[in-house]
Amino acid sequence: MPWGGRQFRRGEANMSFKDPVSAKWGADVGAAGFTIIPSHLLSANAFLPPDLHLSSTELLVLLQLISSWWQAERLPFPSKATIAQRIGLKSTRQVQRALSSLEKRGLIQRIERYYEGSGQASNYYDLSGTVAFVRGLVLANPVAFKKKPPAGDK
Repeated sequence: MPWGGRQFRRGEANMSFKDPVSAKWGADVGAAGFTIIPSHLLSANAFLPPDLHLSSTELLVLLQLISSWWQAERLPFPSKATIAQRIGLKSTRQVQRALSSLEKRGLIQRIERYYEGSGQASNYYDLSGTVAFVRGLVLANPVAFKKKPPAGDK
């Protein structure tokens, strides 16, 4: 039976989920919002030499940028304050340092954004460097997350 017709009984009434997010996490979580993250990005440090590892703050900031990238053709633009609040930082300074580092590494490009007739808005963030980085990790490590057949299967 395909995943769409699968029945679940985990603390909820017998429910039939229509999408894989809800099937795994529950309809309430699926409806609240979800972000798809490549496995190679989540495990990037496993593929990099120690001197090129992303810090935990850099990775969390990058994940927040990705979670704000809803459409491929539209760049995300979360504010530093929003990012700080979402990852539990009291100050935007750590976010600023992480953004600077991510930009120096070529993973993001900040693009200034302005309100019409007034001041500067939060920056746009071009993530094409992150996409290229992840593609490079995949090309260099193509089988890192491939499922292995169970013992005895061919």
